[in-house]
Amino acid sequence: MKNFIEKLLKIDRRVIFLALTLLLVFPIVRPLGLPNKNIGNEVKALYEKIEGLPPGSFIMMSLDYDPATRPELHPQAVAVIRHAMRKNLRVMILTLNAGATGLIDEIGERMPKDIAPGKVYGTDYVILPYQPNPVAVMTQIGMDMYKIYDKDRDGALLKDMPVMKGIRNVKDMQLGMCITGTAMLDYWVAYTADKFKFPFAGGTTAVSQMGYAPYLQTGQLKGLMGGMKGAADYETLIGVKEKGTSGIDALSLAHMMVLILIVAANIMMLWLKYL
Repeated sequence: MKNFIEKLLKIDRRVIFLALTLLLVFPIVRPLGLPNKNIGNEVKALYEKIEGLPPGSFIMMSLDYDPATRPELHPQAVAVIRHAMRKNLRVMILTLNAGATGLIDEIGERMPKDIAPGKVYGTDYVILPYQPNPVAVMTQIGMDMYKIYDKDRDGALLKDMPVMKGIRNVKDMQLGMCITGTAMLDYWVAYTADKFKFPFAGGTTAVSQMGYAPYLQTGQLKGLMGGMKGAADYETLIGVKEKGTSGIDALSLAHMMVLILIVAANIMMLWLKYL
């Protein structure tokens, strides 16, 4: 028994790395949906805000992240858009980050396939082109958005689209949201939400989440998703297992494996020392 324990303690670390890799493959390929009972209050607030909007309400989503923060933020965007489409809300997607255009194109391709099957572009949702001057956009969209957005990303006249019926500025919209890995959310709050009394919510990376607690306390943000955990929480609320869930599943399994190895190694060391 002693010899067997000594061999286990000297096992090649590459075997452990291989076992960890194999363990992580499964939830990434197919989300397991491990129990997620600790859902953040700020995520619940966002969910309830969207859940409470009547059909036909209008949501503006500014997806201001790039591929570097995609693992945390892209699942957030997909989850919120999926929820909005289920509730028969109108969604306008835009970006003030050039790096987000490809990611938004991906969402656009997925919309009729699995995010919002049955929904029609131009009637239920619209995607606007990238704009390079964030402050100008944030200010103008609060007064008359058509002076800065006269066409959609494909060059079609925005005013002629059914999805934009009755919409001229943020006063005609029921909710705005910015998902970003930068300070763009701060600008949206300062230049649009506060200035025009526009209900606003956000999505950030996990490392930035705590910095927005004051905005939640003052009511400047109606809800907030933080990192992959925020995406997983929202997926749980809408009953969907996607990238947010698979990411948290993988992290949970990795943490469990590390803890098991630490406990097992200590037990074996004590066994050798005292028995």
